[in-house]
Amino acid sequence: MNRASGVLSLLFVASALGGVIEDFEYLSVAEMCDLLPQETSFLRPNTCDNWVRCASNYSVLEQGGCAAGLNYNKELGRCILASSSAAVCPYADSIADKATNLCANETEGAFIVDPSSSDCRGYILCKSHKQIKANCPNELIFHPVSRSCVYEKQYRCPISQTKKTSPACRSLPNNTRLADPVHCDQYYECVSEVLHSRACPVASAYDANLGYCVDVAEVSCYESAALPEPENTFCLDSATGSARVGYFADDESCSHYYICGSPVAGKHDTEPKHLSCPLGQYFDFEKLSCRDRLNVRCQLDRCVGTNITYVNVAGDCQSYGRCSGGVTVSLGQCPTGYYFDERNQGCTQTNYHNIACSV
Repeated sequence: MNRASGVLSLLFVASALGGVIEDFEYLSVAEMCDLLPQETSFLRPNTCDNWVRCASNYSVLEQGGCAAGLNYNKELGRCILASSSAAVCPYADSIADKATNLCANETEGAFIVDPSSSDCRGYILCKSHKQIKANCPNELIFHPVSRSCVYEKQYRCPISQTKKTSPACRSLPNNTRLADPVHCDQYYECVSEVLHSRACPVASAYDANLGYCVDVAEVSCYESAALPEPENTFCLDSATGSARVGYFADDESCSHYYICGSPVAGKHDTEPKHLSCPLGQYFDFEKLSCRDRLNVRCQLDRCVGTNITYVNVAGDCQSYGRCSGGVTVSLGQCPTGYYFDERNQGCTQTNYHNIACSV
């Protein structure tokens, strides 16, 4: 089974903590196991006595039910007496609500408050005297009097309903981690049934198979999760380890340059401006200017960023380079007594002593 195939459709309409994670209980158990480390066991959502064990190969999982009179304890990872004080079922209230038909005396198509909703977003649609549970869109809550979804400023959710537990955490043991389907250097963790977003330490990422952060070079990311782009260290002096500020020539192109801003909180500029001189001009670091390319000494490949066929060679005014695809592909030399003229694209007896090819 493709680990991400079952959840991607939800993922693309997700908010930071929405989509896949918040719809956890509505996914199949196989899709739930996709987000969990291998061999994780958890309480099957919306039950008190059924459990699921994720297999190590993500293609086979085990499901089971406790014997009569027993409930599954997600923290202990086993079935215990339902009458025991430790046999608390996080779905007891919702299961009881299902036994009580709140739509029995309601008119067809009526909207009523969902008493099991922990954040006032839940409501029930009565259809043929049957209950259909749903949630208001993000940033809206259900108003029990107007029986509609409204903004929070229009109705204050009772304090008893403001403690937000996550569907992803309700069936999982405390401190269980889940993969972030988008960011490989982040993950989710359930603490007291509340979902928290966590970040791995620098140079590490979350391994979806192992269930913890490892070195980036060794990580196995969740299939749809991506590693962040490497930090831009151009404005960091590698020799001294200190930040550099100001204008600097690009080390890959004669026509480009960087502007490094001042450090923030002791950290070098990681998003410097990367600019380009007009076509035919190079950046002159000494004069902090864009100048005619023949008046700038640059040791980099002079074929980069140009549309001409032949270019001067640094340090030898009699030689020339042939460009193809933006790089130098071969070198040539003018006959004795002749010098290469880049402007006219040929050899001439006149030595113009351009800075571009001077020693």
